[in-house]
Amino acid sequence: MDDVAAASSERQSTSRSWALLGFFGVFCVVAFAVALWPRESHVTGPVATTTPVPPAPATIDGWTPYWVLDRILEQPDSGASRLSNLREVSPFWFSVTGFDAIDSDTFTPDDLAEEYIGQLRNAGVAIVPSLLDRMAAGQMATILSNPVVRSAHVVAIREFAEQLDADGIDIDYEQFAFADDPSTWIATRPNWIDFIAELSVGLHDDGRTLSVSIPAVYDERVTGDRGYWVYDHGAIAEYVDSLRIMAYDYSVVEPGPIAPLDWFEQVIDGVLLAVPQQFHERIVLGIGSYGYNWPTTVIGECPEDAPGRTGVNPGTLDDLISRRGIEPVADVVTGEWTATYELTVDNGVTQCVQTRQLHWIDADGVALRVEMARRAGIEGVALWALGYEDDEVWNALISSSTRNLIP
Repeated sequence: MDDVAAASSERQSTSRSWALLGFFGVFCVVAFAVALWPRESHVTGPVATTTPVPPAPATIDGWTPYWVLDRILEQPDSGASRLSNLREVSPFWFSVTGFDAIDSDTFTPDDLAEEYIGQLRNAGVAIVPSLLDRMAAGQMATILSNPVVRSAHVVAIREFAEQLDADGIDIDYEQFAFADDPSTWIATRPNWIDFIAELSVGLHDDGRTLSVSIPAVYDERVTGDRGYWVYDHGAIAEYVDSLRIMAYDYSVVEPGPIAPLDWFEQVIDGVLLAVPQQFHERIVLGIGSYGYNWPTTVIGECPEDAPGRTGVNPGTLDDLISRRGIEPVADVVTGEWTATYELTVDNGVTQCVQTRQLHWIDADGVALRVEMARRAGIEGVALWALGYEDDEVWNALISSSTRNLIP
């Protein structure tokens, strides 16, 4: 079984040879994060008798991509019990392909999608499908630049929500950030704000909510980087019900951490600075529960179908670790795990040996990031992605969202 096939295998209950290392890593990570959090100053004078108020329990949302539906639905008992803890779920298989066209992804198993949405309805979980901009670079920016076409796009979204009987809509238009040239952002930003404002009015008139899923913005005075300011986090905050910040995918092209702790803190600080305080309750911090597996060096000539970067998650890692004899290492600086191993790829004609490098966030890493969000006053978190998590991740998520954090 190769790495790509391994990514779809079920988690196996195995005893981990790295359990002691995990305990040590978690202890160090928590100690590191606690050191980052501000402490009360020690001053002379009367001691206050008021008991500090602990942060409110975090609300939990999540995205569900179509490629995990079979895994979720094969575990009906655990899936049903988890739904009761969720506020809203975003089915992640709808794409905007034109100003008036919203389509289900070609690879979506329609029968499983219908069954899953039925489970959400039965559990009373709000259904807030994500709409992804799947058009070529610049096309969505062009649509939003024309008031007439923009309004027609709003109408198409409202009609889509009505047909699906959705409780809300999540706008996930990432092409501005990752495909359009940053030189276009100054022109796109006001059109984007107008779009969100118009869509907000329409959806709210229909009794539906609006969320947006967008990448981070930073405090330029500290980081020297403004981040993805094209989305004008502060300006759109008054129009949305949830402002979902994608605090993951720090490393995508090159091997590296998924959401290192120092960067994660910068994401929190940046959005709190950008968004007016009266709208802080609308901030939802996206938290990753996954990892990537990259090839780093290659010896020999690889077949054309040799694996490139692949995804890993807590539900599939035990099998990979067992099969490859991998020894994970805790990275106390990033609050994640890393590992390297060698993979021989041979198709009978050509052969190569890849050195592969993994980075991932485990259950304790998820819990730690939830606690960091809550200590900063952010009460909403969203998991990327539902279906990636195992029981350990889920239990850590629930526990960290409700426990009293006041020392």
